[in-house]
Formats: sequence, structure tokens, C-alpha cells
Amino acid sequence: MASLIVALFAVMIILAAMAGYATSSVNSQDKITVSVKAVRDKTGEISRTSVSSLGTSVISNSRLDFTVANSGQSQLRQISDWDLIVWYEGASGSGLQIEWLTYTTSATPSAGEWTLTGIYEDAATLDPEVYQPGIVNPGEEFIIRAELGPAAATSSSNTVTLAVEQGVTVTAIFTN
Repeated sequence: MASLIVALFAVMIILAAMAGYATSSVNSQDKITVSVKAVRDKTGEISRTSVSSLGTSVISNSRLDFTVANSGQSQLRQISDWDLIVWYEGASGSGLQIEWLTYTTSATPSAGEWTLTGIYEDAATLDPEVYQPGIVNPGEEFIIRAELGPAAATSSSNTVTLAVEQGVTVTAIFTN
């Protein structure tokens, strides 16, 4: 009889261990499923995101406007998380300059900064956006104003690249 009690006790311990293992396994599987779904959602958002250059205008030797269209199906948000990088020939023999400009909310950026001057239905006519202000919806256009550190050399061919928060980039060439 004593060995029967010991055997029942051993079986109960084994069943409790198996139940704990099963619960742990199910919880791990749930976490993996949630992670896979998040990766699929992010991958889908990236594949639906596209931006196109509508041109650049050099305002002065150190200031340029970069006009971009949201040509994808995703909204562009988190403007402060975007990156703007400019490769250019510096004036006065300062050589090749590669600047990763800092975002500012100021209407007039300082040297080494960029700002979003506006989001438009049509940037050529400065027709302002009407739906969800502050978010670049599909089909909308926006203008980035960048202030370079050292000015760009005249008659130089230069490059500006924008990367939005989804990791999608657009590059344009501008001549000063």
C-alpha cells in the first residue's frame, strides 16, 4: 500500500510537470505568433510605402527646397524620425561635404538643419492639405527646406536623400 501511495505521488508530480511544460510551450508559441504577425504587418507597410522626387530648387548657395510626393499607399508620419542626408561640393574649396541634417520644427532652419515647410495637395500651387493635417497621406506632396552648413559650390552637382520612417528612400540630384 505504501508503494501505491508513492507511485500515485510520483504520477502526480509527473502530470504537474507536464502541465507546466505545456503551459510554457503554449505561451512561447503565442509570443512567436505575435512577433511573426508584427513582422508581417511591418513588411506589408514597407511594401506599400513609396516616395518620389518632384525636384529640388536651390534658394541660395546654402538653402534648398526638396519637393517629394507620397506615391505609395501608406501614410507618412513621425516626421521627426525621417533622415535627410546631403552630399555636395562645398564652396571655397572646402571639398566634399556629407551632412546628415537634423530635423527642426522652426520655419527657418539653421545650418545643418531641415524642416518640413508644408504638406500640400499640390506643391506646385501650394494648395494645402485638407485631410488629416500633419500626416502625409497617399497622393499628397511636401516640401523640405534644408540649410546646409558650408554653402554648396557653384556649378556643382550634388545629391540629397530622404529616408522616411518605414525605411523607404528617395534620392535627387541638384545643381547649384
